[in-house]
Amino acid sequence: MPSEYNCVKLRSDCSRPSLQWYTRAQNKMRRPSLLLKDILKCTLLVFGVWILYILKLNYTTEECDMKKMHYVDPDRIKRAQKYAQQVLQRECRPHFAKRSMAQLFGPRYSTDLPPFVRKGPKGTEAEYKYDPPFGFRKFSSKVQTLLEILPEHDFPEHLKAKSCRRCVVIGSGGILHGLELGHALNQFDVVIRLNSAPVEGYSEHVGNKTTIRMTYPEGAPLSELEYYSNDLFVAVLFKSVDFNWLQAMVKNETLVSTRNSVIKHGFVKSDPILILELPPGNLASRT
Repeated sequence: MPSEYNCVKLRSDCSRPSLQWYTRAQNKMRRPSLLLKDILKCTLLVFGVWILYILKLNYTTEECDMKKMHYVDPDRIKRAQKYAQQVLQRECRPHFAKRSMAQLFGPRYSTDLPPFVRKGPKGTEAEYKYDPPFGFRKFSSKVQTLLEILPEHDFPEHLKAKSCRRCVVIGSGGILHGLELGHALNQFDVVIRLNSAPVEGYSEHVGNKTTIRMTYPEGAPLSELEYYSNDLFVAVLFKSVDFNWLQAMVKNETLVSTRNSVIKHGFVKSDPILILELPPGNLASRT
């Protein structure tokens, strides 16, 4: 006969499977919850690392920009300003640049060569022997068309008034930024700015006087604020599309094939324009 102990043992044995099943079911229910927590932790960790990276990147960029834009050695500023004042206080030397060029190149350089293309009879043989910018081979008809519509073919009279002028050439490399030379540069008689050398926003350092803006089409400034009605625009033509560009600018037309044409279209409408000719013999001897 089964004793009371055996009955208890049997009951205990019978109850174990149900308890194990309950435990396994409970563990299965807990596993998805733990998995979601792990995913959430990983997501928060990745997000935190990303935020730290963005903050560090912005801080580094701002620090570099501040150093580049605002810091200039004070001694360098003083030396530059002192030199500019010394140049302005010296006696003007007539034809100094022309004589220096003649001394540098000797008989290979002619001081009588006109720097700009003029309207009139066909030029020398060399002008149509070389491609731009040393000549106008294959573009003689385009040159004549441009000369017909250009308002100027030589220096304006107000630039010929003095026998001696102090000239300064300003490029677009940014080397003057921070030197505070604007007041000194404005005192030069002729200020020549090359390509996209800016004035707006930098006049304290580079001045706001522009006598001549000399550039090729791609290097011309985009902003209309960089052009003045009394300055001289000198075009340096290097390729065939440059002739079309200049013609479109003078006629206030849009030239789709040129990078800056739509933005700058018509900007030289009231400005005197000259076409610069680079003598092939002189430039070849320099190289």
